[in-house]
Amino acid sequence: MPSFPEPTAEQAIALFKAVEEKFPHSSVGQEAWYLVALSALVGAEPEHIGTLYTYLINKPQFTSSDSRKALVRRLREALVKNISIQGVCKPIEGIIAIVKVERPEDQDFSFSREGWQTGPENRAKGEAWLNTIYKQNLSTSTDNFKAHKDFDFISREITYGFYLSDQSIIGPVETELTVLSGIMIQNLPLETAWHLRGTRRVGVSSEDVELVQQCVEMVGKAFGVRLHKLPRVVDIEHEV
Repeated sequence: MPSFPEPTAEQAIALFKAVEEKFPHSSVGQEAWYLVALSALVGAEPEHIGTLYTYLINKPQFTSSDSRKALVRRLREALVKNISIQGVCKPIEGIIAIVKVERPEDQDFSFSREGWQTGPENRAKGEAWLNTIYKQNLSTSTDNFKAHKDFDFISREITYGFYLSDQSIIGPVETELTVLSGIMIQNLPLETAWHLRGTRRVGVSSEDVELVQQCVEMVGKAFGVRLHKLPRVVDIEHEV
């Protein structure tokens, strides 16, 4: 099978412009589009996360070093959350791609989870966010783990307790868009359905969820990633 030619930096930038143009900024937020693009890139080609970063810092809103530090905190947090969705290695590739192009004066040395501890508070935060996303459908997901309790523990304590319920840098809607995009780019139908529903439950309209999916599909197409198994928001709307 012939290999799919990787887009050049110029082609990737054209892709980012197209995704930015399609994204529903007015209702979802001006800064959310690049988190969707980033999560999709984690699964498609994490090295081009450096290209995305370069594209962003050339925008007028990121002309100061402080603004670029704030930007990298957001990108880094989305990559951290993607560890729980796509594994460790690809997000590491993504952050290294940023390291290769960021200026020394723009490096941000903050540590978002310094002092984190497991325990009842962590579990409660995880449970609260789980219930926000899954509501009455939670048991249909977690019942799969009755005979596989490691997965139940990881979901409640780690995926949701440690990663996803921490919304101090990117908020609830941006967190769920990050998760949805990271799942979609892996062509996972079951989990995509869960998080299409979850994205609707955190307040994103069905029309905007469809546009977000189209943005992820644009990234997938550009990098030769098949996304043929995915449901669409209309398929889960009756469950919202």
